[in-house]
Amino acid sequence: MAVPAISLNSRDFLIELDDLLFEVCEELQLAPYRYRQAEERYQVVAAVLEDDGSPFAPFAPKIYPQGSMRLGTTVRPLEGPHDLDFVLELSTPYEHVDPMKLIRALFTVLKDHGTYKDMVDLKNRCVRITYADEFYMDILPACEDHAAGTTCVQVPDRQVKFWKPSNPIGYANWFKVRAELGPRLLLEKAMPIPAQQRTEEKRPLQLIVQLLKRWRDIYYDGAEGAPISVVLTTLAAEYYRGEQSISEGLLSVLDRIVAAIDIAEEQDTRIVVCNPSNTAENLSERWDEQPEAYRMFNSGIRDFASQWGTLLTRGGNVNGELDRLFGETVQQVRVKKAQRLQEARKAGSLGVTFAGRITALSTAATPLRPNTFHGA
Repeated sequence: MAVPAISLNSRDFLIELDDLLFEVCEELQLAPYRYRQAEERYQVVAAVLEDDGSPFAPFAPKIYPQGSMRLGTTVRPLEGPHDLDFVLELSTPYEHVDPMKLIRALFTVLKDHGTYKDMVDLKNRCVRITYADEFYMDILPACEDHAAGTTCVQVPDRQVKFWKPSNPIGYANWFKVRAELGPRLLLEKAMPIPAQQRTEEKRPLQLIVQLLKRWRDIYYDGAEGAPISVVLTTLAAEYYRGEQSISEGLLSVLDRIVAAIDIAEEQDTRIVVCNPSNTAENLSERWDEQPEAYRMFNSGIRDFASQWGTLLTRGGNVNGELDRLFGETVQQVRVKKAQRLQEARKAGSLGVTFAGRITALSTAATPLRPNTFHGA
């Protein structure tokens, strides 16, 4: 089956490219059954930590998701497990708690539980539950830091054996404002995971973040030092200006990131990416310890910006470039689109506009004859 190239007409090119990118993002989503599985497991673990017999019960724990599932920017991993991150926040000032005892207590509670005893590992800032079916859950313990802001918290860091600032809820609220999505979230006990958004319900910023994360996966191919998701998400949200075109919005974000890098280099420094809702949290702190990782990010994001700018300027058949940037998902989407077009043609529900663009049949389009492929 022939896979159609994107048209040469500049306006139609952007329309068709955005349509293709939209479907790529839809393909990148976690499968619905996987999303439901994550939600169910989250609720089970939350019930264990909230139980009256839990050592955390006296501190009125708030349990809530963070990261890509909360932001609506999930991307299926190229290979290996996918994860769910959530926070166990105790309603007590962090100054009253020993951070090392807190993370150890969380580990012990789960290690002593019949279900999780062989599934838990102690990480630097969280406790990880690893399931047998390529799925893991990271639980981040936290305590209130109201002096820094209403939703600010401090989290244990075993490397420095002390607290580190954070603000997962504030960050999620900031991102949603940047993406012009609904009201701010409210704190609740065992706050539910947001229902999985259909791709057509998402704003361009969420789709731009998904594309950035998939480009990262392809470009760095699992290399140590690849930029982490929260850094890419923060930069995208910071430099997003409300563009409604996915392709043009992505280019604007990339160009503004490169411009910020250039300004930093003129000052003989690097860009610093902080949590906008708690600027004491340096999301890019690993670049201080791993300067090579920053050089990798610098080189990679410049390559992406240059390639994407060239692609939009040139137009035409960009199938090869899209495959190299976003991987085999693009080819899968093109094949599905071609199959739908063929099915629509056979059903007599395709038309052609005055500009020559093949589309669903409407009053502005002339019907196309079904092609039965009989004969030569």
